[in-house]
Amino acid sequence: MGFAGVTVFAPLRLAHQEKISPAQLGRTLCTEVAEQVPYWVAVLTPAERPLLAERSARLEQTSVTLAVPESPYPPRVLLLAALGSAVCTWQKNNRRGSSAGVLVDLDLDDTGAAHPIRLPAVDTDALTVPSLSSRLVDDVARRLGSVPNAGRDYALARNYPALSSRAGAQILVHDDATAERSSVQRRPRGDYAIDIAMTVTDSGTARARVTVAASLPGVDDLVRLWSAAAVELTAASVASIDSVKATDSSAA
Repeated sequence: MGFAGVTVFAPLRLAHQEKISPAQLGRTLCTEVAEQVPYWVAVLTPAERPLLAERSARLEQTSVTLAVPESPYPPRVLLLAALGSAVCTWQKNNRRGSSAGVLVDLDLDDTGAAHPIRLPAVDTDALTVPSLSSRLVDDVARRLGSVPNAGRDYALARNYPALSSRAGAQILVHDDATAERSSVQRRPRGDYAIDIAMTVTDSGTARARVTVAASLPGVDDLVRLWSAAAVELTAASVASIDSVKATDSSAA
């Protein structure tokens, strides 16, 4: 006899879906997922200040093209580092700043299964110092690399009481292969205040669609800060490549 799904009651509470399959239930209850719970609790602590006082039915959308030339870092790592710096500065300018970092949900495969990461809080003004820029990108790469099982179990871990009642990220960053081809405005997924659909092209650029609730002020400033931060981090990474090449040349 087969079952289409199993409804789960206490001690686990489904946070994002009403039913899970028997296989998912078994995975949720396994030690590996349970051991991830403290990691996710740490990522979600402290809770973010609400970006919106209330939900808005109206949406606004803007697009931005970012340069991502050859670099020691994957383009998405550099762009996430720039985004964290931009959001940190944007929040500080709007008196919402926090030294705890910037909480975002990631779905870089655009599967609909996002997981949170806390990006470092580094003001964009600090990115003019190459050593700080390099450390920032290294830190983001390290945080991405330390996510348990690449975040695949996060939706299951959310069923544990220690996580099910915690507020999640208000910003979603996801890959969207249609971002450069479509002008159709789509609603931000779930309860996100900001939905960023991002595509890295083969021509050394990245295109992003930023969709927000119309009641969220200052989004143009956020996009401008993100673009400026990406320029600074790209310059620092290119300078790092040039420095290595010069060293290798002189050694030869």
